[in-house]
Amino acid sequence: MSTSSSSSNDISVRIHDYSDTSDQAAESIKNVAKDIRESSSTLNGLILTLLRSGTIGELARAIHETTTAIRDTANEINDTLKDLKERGIIKDTVNAVKETTNKARETTGS
Repeated sequence: MSTSSSSSNDISVRIHDYSDTSDQAAESIKNVAKDIRESSSTLNGLILTLLRSGTIGELARAIHETTTAIRDTANEINDTLKDLKERGIIKDTVNAVKETTNKARETTGS
Protein backbone atom coordinates (compact mmCIF):
# COMPACT_ATOMS: atom_id res chain seq x y z
CA MET A 1 0.00 0.00 0.00
CA SER A 2 2.80 2.30 0.67
CA THR A 3 3.74 1.86 -2.97
CA SER A 4 0.41 3.20 -4.25
CA SER A 5 0.46 5.94 -1.65
CA SER A 6 3.98 6.86 -2.64
CA SER A 7 3.03 6.68 -6.29
CA SER A 8 0.01 8.88 -5.67
CA ASN A 9 2.17 11.43 -3.83
CA ASP A 10 4.66 11.46 -6.71
CA ILE A 11 1.92 12.28 -9.19
CA SER A 12 0.47 15.06 -7.06
CA VAL A 13 3.94 16.58 -6.63
CA ARG A 14 4.50 16.46 -10.40
CA ILE A 15 1.09 18.01 -11.10
CA HIS A 16 1.80 20.68 -8.51
CA ASP A 17 5.18 21.41 -10.19
CA TYR A 18 3.50 21.87 -13.57
CA SER A 19 0.82 24.00 -11.97
CA ASP A 20 3.49 26.37 -10.60
CA THR A 21 5.15 26.51 -14.03
CA SER A 22 1.82 27.21 -15.70
CA ASP A 23 1.10 29.98 -13.21
CA GLN A 24 4.50 31.53 -13.89
CA ALA A 25 4.00 31.29 -17.65
CA ALA A 26 0.55 32.86 -17.36
CA GLU A 27 1.98 35.68 -15.25
CA SER A 28 4.78 36.24 -17.77
CA ILE A 29 2.27 36.41 -20.61
CA LYS A 30 0.18 38.93 -18.65
CA ASN A 31 3.28 41.06 -18.08
CA VAL A 32 4.20 40.95 -21.77
CA ALA A 33 0.66 41.95 -22.74
CA LYS A 34 0.77 44.84 -20.25
CA ASP A 35 4.15 45.99 -21.66
CA ILE A 36 2.77 45.84 -25.21
CA ARG A 37 -0.24 47.95 -24.22
CA GLU A 38 1.98 50.52 -22.48
CA SER A 39 4.41 50.67 -25.42
CA SER A 40 1.54 51.03 -27.87
CA SER A 41 0.07 53.86 -25.85
CA THR A 42 3.46 55.60 -25.67
CA LEU A 43 3.98 55.20 -29.43
CA ASN A 44 0.50 56.56 -30.16
CA GLY A 45 1.25 59.58 -27.98
CA LEU A 46 4.54 60.17 -29.78
CA ILE A 47 2.89 59.98 -33.20
CA LEU A 48 0.17 62.43 -32.12
CA THR A 49 2.81 64.82 -30.77
CA LEU A 50 4.81 64.62 -34.00
CA LEU A 51 1.68 65.23 -36.09
CA ARG A 52 0.54 68.18 -33.97
CA SER A 53 3.98 69.77 -33.95
CA GLY A 54 4.30 69.56 -37.73
CA THR A 55 7.51 67.55 -37.48
CA ILE A 56 6.30 64.82 -39.83
CA GLY A 57 5.21 67.39 -42.41
CA GLU A 58 8.57 69.19 -42.19
CA LEU A 59 10.42 65.91 -42.56
CA ALA A 60 8.32 64.97 -45.60
CA ARG A 61 9.00 68.36 -47.19
CA ALA A 62 12.74 68.07 -46.53
CA ILE A 63 12.84 64.59 -48.06
CA HIS A 64 10.91 65.82 -51.10
CA GLU A 65 13.23 68.81 -51.58
CA THR A 66 16.31 66.61 -51.22
CA THR A 67 14.96 64.06 -53.67
CA THR A 68 14.14 66.81 -56.17
CA ALA A 69 17.62 68.31 -55.81
CA ILE A 70 19.25 64.90 -56.37
CA ARG A 71 17.10 64.29 -59.44
CA ASP A 72 17.89 67.74 -60.86
CA THR A 73 21.63 67.25 -60.27
CA ALA A 74 21.57 63.83 -61.95
CA ASN A 75 19.73 65.35 -64.95
CA GLU A 76 22.30 68.16 -65.19
CA ILE A 77 25.17 65.66 -65.09
CA ASN A 78 23.52 63.53 -67.79
CA ASP A 79 22.91 66.60 -69.98
CA THR A 80 26.52 67.74 -69.55
CA LEU A 81 27.90 64.30 -70.40
CA LYS A 82 25.63 64.09 -73.45
CA ASP A 83 26.83 67.49 -74.61
CA LEU A 84 30.48 66.60 -74.07
CA LYS A 85 30.02 63.35 -75.97
CA GLU A 86 28.16 65.00 -78.85
CA ARG A 87 30.83 67.67 -79.23
CA GLY A 88 33.59 65.03 -79.13
CA ILE A 89 35.24 66.59 -76.10
CA ILE A 90 35.48 63.29 -74.21
CA LYS A 91 37.08 61.55 -77.20
CA ASP A 92 39.45 64.51 -77.72
CA THR A 93 40.39 64.49 -74.02
CA VAL A 94 41.06 60.74 -74.07
CA ASN A 95 43.22 61.14 -77.18
CA ALA A 96 45.13 64.05 -75.60
CA VAL A 97 45.79 61.95 -72.48
CA LYS A 98 47.05 59.04 -74.62
CA GLU A 99 49.27 61.36 -76.65
CA THR A 100 50.67 63.01 -73.51
CA THR A 101 51.34 59.58 -71.97
CA ASN A 102 53.16 58.42 -75.12
CA LYS A 103 55.25 61.62 -75.27
CA ALA A 104 56.12 61.26 -71.58
CA ARG A 105 57.25 57.67 -72.16
CA GLU A 106 59.35 58.71 -75.15
CA THR A 107 60.94 61.47 -73.14
CA THR A 108 61.74 59.29 -70.13
CA GLY A 109 62.78 56.33 -72.26
CA SER A 110 60.32 53.84 -70.70
